[in-house]
Amino acid sequence: MTKKIGFKEAKRRAIEALRDKTYEVETRREIETKNLLYSNAVSEEEIIDVISKCRGQDHEMRPHHMVKTVDVHILRKEDWYIKFYFLDPNTIFISVHR
Repeated sequence: MTKKIGFKEAKRRAIEALRDKTYEVETRREIETKNLLYSNAVSEEEIIDVISKCRGQDHEMRPHHMVKTVDVHILRKEDWYIKFYFLDPNTIFISVHR
């Protein structure tokens, strides 16, 4: 069972993983279009900037589609869609796209 992580902690940990380049990218179909971070179409700094602007109303949490005990954090800001989760000590980005 994973510990529940709220918005502020999720935001802090996602930014830290991007800043330290310690994140992973979940392998999936259409990864080049669904994850601009994976394809190097955007930089970590650009995504940090987007996440930094997010507030509670931009956040949603849902169970992972395959592992229901893992919470997936979804951020929607401006025209960005950023989806990630934590499997300690890892931060895994599923989607980063516009």
